[in-house]
Amino acid sequence: MTPSPEAATGEIHKSFLFWKRGVYAKCALALSIATIALYFWHRPAGTANGGTLLGYSLGVLGLGLIMWLAWFGLRRRHYGGTGLLEGTFSAHVYFGLALVVVATLHTGFHFHWNVHTLAFVLLLLVVASGIFGVYGFWRYPEMMTRNRAGMTLSTMTRQLAALDLTCRQLALTFPDEVVALVMDATAPVAAGGGWRAIGFDRVRDEKRRQNMAVIARVRRELVEGAGATPAAVLPLVQSLTQRVTLIERLYRDRQLRLLMLQWRAVHVPLTVALLVALLIHIVVVFYDW
Repeated sequence: MTPSPEAATGEIHKSFLFWKRGVYAKCALALSIATIALYFWHRPAGTANGGTLLGYSLGVLGLGLIMWLAWFGLRRRHYGGTGLLEGTFSAHVYFGLALVVVATLHTGFHFHWNVHTLAFVLLLLVVASGIFGVYGFWRYPEMMTRNRAGMTLSTMTRQLAALDLTCRQLALTFPDEVVALVMDATAPVAAGGGWRAIGFDRVRDEKRRQNMAVIARVRRELVEGAGATPAAVLPLVQSLTQRVTLIERLYRDRQLRLLMLQWRAVHVPLTVALLVALLIHIVVVFYDW
């Protein structure tokens, strides 16, 4: 069974940009320099545009790059081994950047309110969303590692469940009002997936306020001399405080994982829109020709 890119992220997030000493970065840079040199060397009969010999040539090259880059998006789950994934991902990134140069020179810097410019704008948006994805693969795994403080996600989840149980058991020696507050504070939170879950800051802050309110209420039992002893109050306060810290780590971890992966919810539809606009662009060009 081949691992998914998500499973291999921890292995490739620092290496794909420098795969084999950045061989694809050098190739993409060479391609960009070559196309720029050809653009300034070429002397069309009129102004530079997509309809000249060089314009058509750059258009074919750009089309080939777009099709290959889109193919990678469809095929990347089927690669075996992180080495091949690293290399292909590195090529995807750098040739995607080179594609901007090729496409810009293909236009001859002529832009109008038409489907041709629409295809170019969609291309820029696809590349921009891809850059965000690269940033996510590069930056977020390291942030997740620091946030977890040496723990795994399953370890944090089990620890939270254990703290919830401990808090409920310790609360049984307190009045019914405190028991109800603790039960409510330790209830599981049904967080939605996708982009809804990225707005975790509000939910996290609400849970933190709720837990801090319970801690304050438990401490008041001791201050008011309502029969609670330090030996009963302190363990519950400590467990609730540990729970606040842990749940913030869990929310942050989920938020980072979603930010690292959900960018594709923008990147993929934009890519599909680009392919449709590109098809229309080609049909219009040959129809006019």
